[in-house]
Amino acid sequence: MKIINRDIDSENPFDWGKTSFDYAKFCDIYPQEFYQKIIDRKLCLDGQSVLDIGTGTGAS
Repeated sequence: MKIINRDIDSENPFDWGKTSFDYAKFCDIYPQEFYQKIIDRKLCLDGQSVLDIGTGTGAS
């Protein structure tokens, strides 16, 4: 998804998809218990398709 914000990026498109690797690398803010609950519910397993409809980082 490319977003253009004329106020901050001089009208250049920004591809948020390219930031996901860095986000995953530097923003591991959730405790192991969080991931265990997901696994226990049999969510996000290999071969499953997952749609994340959240906004922002979820951390406040």
